[in-house]
Amino acid sequence: MLEEARERLDPRFTKKKVKHGGGKVTVWGMITAQGIGRIVRIEGNLNKELYCEILQDDVLGSYHDLHLDYRDYYFQQDNDPKHTAKIVQAWFLKNHVDLLPWPPNSPDISIIENLWDHLERRIRSRRPLPRSEEDLWIALQEEWYRIDICVIEKLYASLPQRVQAVYNARGGNTRY
Repeated sequence: MLEEARERLDPRFTKKKVKHGGGKVTVWGMITAQGIGRIVRIEGNLNKELYCEILQDDVLGSYHDLHLDYRDYYFQQDNDPKHTAKIVQAWFLKNHVDLLPWPPNSPDISIIENLWDHLERRIRSRRPLPRSEEDLWIALQEEWYRIDICVIEKLYASLPQRVQAVYNARGGNTRY
């Protein structure tokens, strides 16, 4: 019995696990049909003021990085109160960034949610797993910028079906 107990604790027969995959890191990211935009680490809570900073630095910066004229595109975001705050809406008006109208209760067609799932699977498949929040942030950046354009193209190609599914469900839940 004693030998069996020792064997169970032998490093050859155990697997190290990190609770919560190395901690928690909150991020914001942007994608376009032309590729991956920036990913930003959020320290603390995202509020409307910080969101305005992200819009200024990282949305406009992503368009610049990808050599895109933001006036040729619609920006999509959900109706989170931070996104609909007066200061944020004023930023969009001041900077002439057009917003895609978004239904009040339909996250089902937001392709970024699928990309977050893809990113999480990539992180969880890493060996070794990130062991700290800093390791996790580094891994997130590495995996984010490795996302293949084909993944993004597939998500964008799914948009007509997503919209149709929401329409067919009369605004209700869909498989997306």
